[in-house]
Amino acid sequence: MASTLTYPSIAEPGVAQSPAAMGIDASNPSDGASPYDTSSMSQQPSPRQQPHRHHLGAPAQSQQQQQHQHQHQQQPQRSVKRPRPVKSCTECRKRKLRCDRLCPCSQCQRSCRPCRYAPDQESANLSDGSDAEGAEPGRPAKRNFSHSALPAMSGSACNDGAVTARPAKPGHSTSLPLLEELSIRMERLEKQVLVRSPSRADLGGGRIVAAAPETIRGLTVKRGASRTRYFGQNDPRVLLNLFDDAKAYMSHNFQREPFPSFQTLHEHLRGEFTKALTPITVFVDSMMPIQKRMTDILPKKAICDRLVAAYVDTAETQYRILHLPTFAEQYDHYWEGKPQPEQFLPQMLAVLSVASRFDTTSRGLGHERVEGVHIPTACALVRIWLDCLKGKQLVELSTLQVEVLLLLAQRMVMPRAQDSWNHLGFVVRMAMSMGLHRDPSEFEPRMTVFQGEIRRRLWFTVLDMDLHMSLAANMPCLTRDGDYSCRPPRNLDDSELFPEMTELPPSRALDQTTDNQMQVYTVMTLPTRMKVAHMINRVDTIRDYQEVLDVGGKLDRFIEDISCIFPRHGALSDAQKSRLWRNRVILDMHVRRPLLALYRPFAMAAPEAPPQISRAYLRSCMVILKYLDELDPKLPHFQDISEMYVQMLKRDIIQASLSVCYFIRPAVRPPADSTMLAQQGLRSSPGPAYEFPAYIPDDLMLWSPSRLISTVQKTIDLLVGHIRDSDVKDILCIAVVLETVRKADARSDEITNGLFGLLDACLRASNVTMDKLRNPSLGNADEFQHDSYAHGTVPYMQHGYSVGGLADPATGLGGWIMWDGWD
Repeated sequence: MASTLTYPSIAEPGVAQSPAAMGIDASNPSDGASPYDTSSMSQQPSPRQQPHRHHLGAPAQSQQQQQHQHQHQQQPQRSVKRPRPVKSCTECRKRKLRCDRLCPCSQCQRSCRPCRYAPDQESANLSDGSDAEGAEPGRPAKRNFSHSALPAMSGSACNDGAVTARPAKPGHSTSLPLLEELSIRMERLEKQVLVRSPSRADLGGGRIVAAAPETIRGLTVKRGASRTRYFGQNDPRVLLNLFDDAKAYMSHNFQREPFPSFQTLHEHLRGEFTKALTPITVFVDSMMPIQKRMTDILPKKAICDRLVAAYVDTAETQYRILHLPTFAEQYDHYWEGKPQPEQFLPQMLAVLSVASRFDTTSRGLGHERVEGVHIPTACALVRIWLDCLKGKQLVELSTLQVEVLLLLAQRMVMPRAQDSWNHLGFVVRMAMSMGLHRDPSEFEPRMTVFQGEIRRRLWFTVLDMDLHMSLAANMPCLTRDGDYSCRPPRNLDDSELFPEMTELPPSRALDQTTDNQMQVYTVMTLPTRMKVAHMINRVDTIRDYQEVLDVGGKLDRFIEDISCIFPRHGALSDAQKSRLWRNRVILDMHVRRPLLALYRPFAMAAPEAPPQISRAYLRSCMVILKYLDELDPKLPHFQDISEMYVQMLKRDIIQASLSVCYFIRPAVRPPADSTMLAQQGLRSSPGPAYEFPAYIPDDLMLWSPSRLISTVQKTIDLLVGHIRDSDVKDILCIAVVLETVRKADARSDEITNGLFGLLDACLRASNVTMDKLRNPSLGNADEFQHDSYAHGTVPYMQHGYSVGGLADPATGLGGWIMWDGWD
C-alpha cells in the first residue's frame, strides 16, 4: 500500500512495513532513526518486530523498561524546578531581550513601543524553566508543528480514515491525535481569553455597546439622493440629536424673528469670506513665467524675515517639513541675488502663507503686500507650479515638501476639513510611491544618512497630518500601524544634521529640548492614536469595553507625560511662557483629540458604558475649554494667541461645549429626567487643585452646574468675538442648547428675548448693522465700532438668555433646516 506521507516515522495503522519500504537498512538499525528523535531510536524495536507501538507484549515491555533504567543510570541526574513568575515585560520576553523591570523599561523606551507586564494570575506569566531543567514527571511533552506540516498531516489522516500519531520519545507520554490536540489547544486559548476579558453579562449580553446610530453619524440627502454628504460624530448637526428640547424649539421658531436676521448675517459673512478667498486674477491669470509671478507677490525682506521666523517658531514643531539650516542658507542666497533651486520659491511662498495667517492684521487675506502675502493667491501660484512638473520632478523629495507645505497653508483658510482630507490622500500615496514608508537603512549605501533622517521626519509628518485630518473629517486613516517599516526620527537639533555626515549622533532624551523634540513625542504616541482612528470607524462591531479602556488608558498616560516634557518654570519671560504654553497645548490636543473621538460614542447616550469613560470625556472637554485660563489676558500678545486658539481648535471647542451641555442637563433636571451616565461624568470633575494638562485623579469633587454653565457661556463669548464665515450657525447651536439645559423649565419667550442680545453682540463683532445687511448700499455704522465688542471682551447676554439653531424632526439626523438652508 503506497503512502502519501513524507514522514518516515508515521506508519499506517495495522499495516506492517518492511525496512526497505521505509528507507531503513536492516543491517544498520541506527539508519532508521526518526528525524524527530535521533538519540534513542536504536533502542526501539524495529517495525518488523511490532506492527504498532500500542500492541507491545509483556516481554517487550519488560525489556524496554530495563533499557530505560539503564539509560537513566548512565545520564546525570538533573534537578526539576517549578515554574517561577517572570518579571520581565511582555515585549522583552517576546524579543528575548534583557529587561530592567522598570515601567516602562529601557528596551521599550529605546524602541518607542508600549511596555506592558502580564498580570500575576495569567498562566503566561510563568516561565517554563531553562534549557538545563528537565521536564516535570507526568507532564506531556510539548509538540511544535510547522504551519506547512499541519495541513499535510490532517489531509493524510482523513484519507486513511484514522489519525496516526508520531512515535513518542522514551520516557514521554504518547502523543495525542491531531484533532484531539487541536481541540485541547483551542480550549486552553478560550480560557485565556475569558480570563483577560470581562464577562458578557457585565457588558450587556454581547450587544452593541455604542450609542444609537443617530447620535454618532449623519447623512444629508438632496436632489433625489444625487447629492449626499456624510457627517461624523463630532459634527454639531449630529450632536444636536442628543437634545430633543433644543430641536423642538428650533423647529417651532424657525420662521419667526430674529432667525431671518441671523440668516442674513450669515449670508453677509459668508459672502465677505468668499471674496477674501478669491485669488488675485492679475497674478493667477497672467502669461508671465510662474517664477516671475511668485516673485512679484513677495513682500519686502524685512517682512519676510519676520514671517519666516514666525513660521519656524509656530509651525516647524510637531510637523517637521524642512531642514532649517538648508532653508536658511537658500533664503540668504536668494536675497543676495544668487541662483537657487527651482523649488525654493514655492517653498518660501508656502512658508510665508502659513505665517501670514497668525502674524498679520489681515490674517493673510489682505491684498496689500505691506504686512504679508495673500494666502489664496500664493496657494494658487504654488499649485500652478506643481501642476507644471513632469517626469522625474514628481518623485523628488523637494516636490513632496512643497505639497505638504501647500496643504498646511491651505488648511489655514480652507473652511471644510473634508477638502483637506481629500488632498491629503494624494500626498500620502505620493510619499509611499517615493518609498518613504520603508526605512532608509534598507537602501544604504545609495541613500546618505542625512537624507535618510530627513525622509523619516517628513514621513511621520505626513502620517500625523493624515491622522489629524481624518479625525477632523470623521473619516478613516489611509495608513495603519504596521503598514510601514520606517523607524522614528531621532531627538536631534537640525544643526547636528548636514549632508556630509556619515553617522547619526545618538538620540537625546525625550525631556531634552531640541528642534525635533515635539515630533519625537508625537511619533511615540502615533501607533495608539492610529488605533483609535480605526476603532471609531468600526464602532458598531465593538462588543467589549475593555478594548476601549485599554487604548484610552494609554492615551491618558501620554497626556500625563506632557508636564514632564514641558515643565513650568517661573523664571521665564512672558514670551517664553506663551511659547511653552503653545507647545503644551499642541501636544495635549494631539493626544486628547483621539481620546475624545474614542470615548464620544460611549460617554453620551450609551447607558451601559463604564463610568470612567464618561468621567474622562467630561474632564477632557473642560480642559479644552479652559486652555486660555493659563494666560494673563493683559499680555500684549494675548489677542493673537486667542485668535490662534479659536482658529486651530474651533471644531474641538464646539464639540466640547455641546458635550458639557449634555452633562449639565441631569444636574438641573429632576432625577426621573436625568441619565445615570451624565451623573457619573459630573462626579469626575477635579477639585481646586486642577491644573492643565495634569490632574489628580484621587482628588475629585463635584463639578457644580453653575461652573459648567459659566464655562460654556464664556466660550460662546469668545466665539462671538472672533466670528467669521459660517460661525453664526455654530454659535446659535451652542447657545440654544445651553439655554434648554440650564433650567429645568426653560420658557420659550425667555429664550427668544435673549436672542436679540446675541444678535446685537454678533453685529458689533462683525462691525455691521441690520440696515446695512438689508441695504448693502449703506456704509458702516460708526456707532458699532467698539474695541470691546470687536475683541470679544463684552458678553452678549443682555437678558441672560441666548438662542440658536433649527432642526426638522421629520427629517431626522442630518436634516437640520438651518444648515441645509444656509449652506
